[in-house]
Amino acid sequence: MASEQRTLKYAGYYSSEEGTADLFMTQVGPRTPGGEYLRRFWQPVALVSELSDLPLRARILGEDLVAFRDGSGQVGVLHLNCCHRGTSLEFGRIEKRGIRCCYHGRVFDIDGTILEVLGDPNEERIKSRMSQGAYPTHVFAGLVFVYMGPPDKKPPFPVFDHFDLPGVRLALPLRLPFACNWVQVKENALDPAHTAVLHAWEDRFADQFGVFPEFEFSEAPGGAFYLAVRRVGDNIWIRSTSVILPNVHIISGVLQNGKIPTPASRPYMSFFTAPVDDTHCISFAVPHVGDDESLERRMAFGWVGTGQTDERPYHERQRVPGDYDAQVGQGPIEKHSKENLSYHDRGVVMFRRMLKRGIEAVQRGEDPPDIYREGSAPIPSMGTDRVVPCSMFEGDLDDPAVLREIGLKTAQAYLEEPPMKHLKSTVYR
Repeated sequence: MASEQRTLKYAGYYSSEEGTADLFMTQVGPRTPGGEYLRRFWQPVALVSELSDLPLRARILGEDLVAFRDGSGQVGVLHLNCCHRGTSLEFGRIEKRGIRCCYHGRVFDIDGTILEVLGDPNEERIKSRMSQGAYPTHVFAGLVFVYMGPPDKKPPFPVFDHFDLPGVRLALPLRLPFACNWVQVKENALDPAHTAVLHAWEDRFADQFGVFPEFEFSEAPGGAFYLAVRRVGDNIWIRSTSVILPNVHIISGVLQNGKIPTPASRPYMSFFTAPVDDTHCISFAVPHVGDDESLERRMAFGWVGTGQTDERPYHERQRVPGDYDAQVGQGPIEKHSKENLSYHDRGVVMFRRMLKRGIEAVQRGEDPPDIYREGSAPIPSMGTDRVVPCSMFEGDLDDPAVLREIGLKTAQAYLEEPPMKHLKSTVYR
């Protein structure tokens, strides 16, 4: 019997295996390699605006939590289920100090210690021996962050260089849920090829996004970034997106067209992506709005209309898909064993390498290499647009090799002087 010979045509039979996901980097629960790594960083859990006179149920890193702001204004994030007999604190009552369980009335402070035990003669002994699981919190940019790792390893909350720019204010953050693993959302930020295909197909961004660029990628303090280099008429447009490990990324304006020379553009949006569990995540998007920019115009551009959610009709999403559809379309957790990575996926490979390097460091008992430390300089964002006249360069600017060299030199320049320094004294469009 002749042996079967594989063919590239109609090869479904030979590629029909289910495939496997890389759980080392995608699992987020307690005691998993990826989960222990993520717990060494501050994680967003809720919008400050969501904290009302009622407790807020939340889920992050595979844990069910309750968030609240008590009557004194302090923010607490506790394990959802009461340590006494397990009822949910989402039905608790917020007190002047702490939260009271609806079932037996025990009051828990924001640090989880017990403030009151009703009617029990052993109240003081209970207070000294028992507590509700709780995590430290930090409020920043309209978001509530929690630290869920070992208490003795808690780092300072990081300082970012792009959150303190003259002429730029922060609008209220947005909550963007994704029905997929968080890694898929972050990898997208280091995948510049998709901007020239998916977003040009959307016909929502500037037409110049459809000019397929040349790419360069670089590690940076705290993360990595890409540079997408295009020629636009008499200018060279260098667009970059910055990723700050593990799960922050910063993009520049999506209406940029490369026609007006500028050494740097202000950030457009920062995304803090919270891994909910292995198959869900939430991107909390913080808009950076210029004083000369209409917030209403910015919000009218919206995120439903730009493919960041599943709120559009299904047939419309099929005709004009967006980031949400592409990332969730990879599956709840992408089957990495079935991938066929190529030249344009260098940023994805870089991100995974850095992520695994951090996970392995934690496994060895070390700090993640990219964690922010006390006294460190602000973490630089490389997410910007640099538009330079063609007259500034030599060589054939239609030659891909020349454009790649421009990208490489720009990356080196950003590492020597991060682009946000241009915005400290003057705000560029």
